[in-house]
Amino acid sequence: MLMLGMLLAMATVAPSAVKAAGKQEARIAYVLKNLKLKSDVQAKFKPLLAAYFKELSDIKAPYKALKQKWEMAIDNDKLSAEQCDQLFELKKKQEEAEVALQRKHYQAFKTAVTTQQAYKALKLSDDKMK
Repeated sequence: MLMLGMLLAMATVAPSAVKAAGKQEARIAYVLKNLKLKSDVQAKFKPLLAAYFKELSDIKAPYKALKQKWEMAIDNDKLSAEQCDQLFELKKKQEEAEVALQRKHYQAFKTAVTTQQAYKALKLSDDKMK
């Protein structure tokens, strides 16, 4: 019965939200696998990494949404000057927020792993995933 309820709940969640959650889990698994942490350290570090990816996703959401809204205009090179300005400013705001987020989480990561591992975790988190 509980399983049926979970399946129904998942069916009502937007497919893009499920896809995004799956991507985040894949990124977390990728970073953890490449850090080769002991299980006790991994258990301590995983929630910190999950929080980082959640906040990163939240930071990227406004720019991504605006790009999706104007996707057809972008594809057809039909953006207005105002739309270009809005996209540019939103992207710069996103990039600034990402730097601040990385600084914040680098410090948090160092409470669970070594400085070298914290650095590597942030580096791995930027890897392109297929």
